[in-house]
Amino acid sequence: MTRLNDENLKKVERALTEAHRSRQEPSLGADWALRVMRDIRRESSGHGQSMMFPGLDRLVWRTAAVAAVLALVFTGSVLLYTNRDAVELTALLSNEADMVVPFGE
Repeated sequence: MTRLNDENLKKVERALTEAHRSRQEPSLGADWALRVMRDIRRESSGHGQSMMFPGLDRLVWRTAAVAAVLALVFTGSVLLYTNRDAVELTALLSNEADMVVPFGE
């Protein structure tokens, strides 16, 4: 990195100051401030959070509720069938019920 002496440093400072003073302000339309404030209000109220997928939050919660109910049903059925004989439980889980209870042939 090159070191700047005082004279070069003052030249750079003057050039930057002049460039800053001569810049033009951006031309914004009359309704620009209204649109910005509307967007800010929408974001702060929470309506603009899931604009890509509306209703996604409801779908997630409904899916979670269904999964919880299915887990409870499965847990209840396991607790209910553990009181039975181990052979019947094994046959129930392995779908080999025809081997446990032979059909009359």
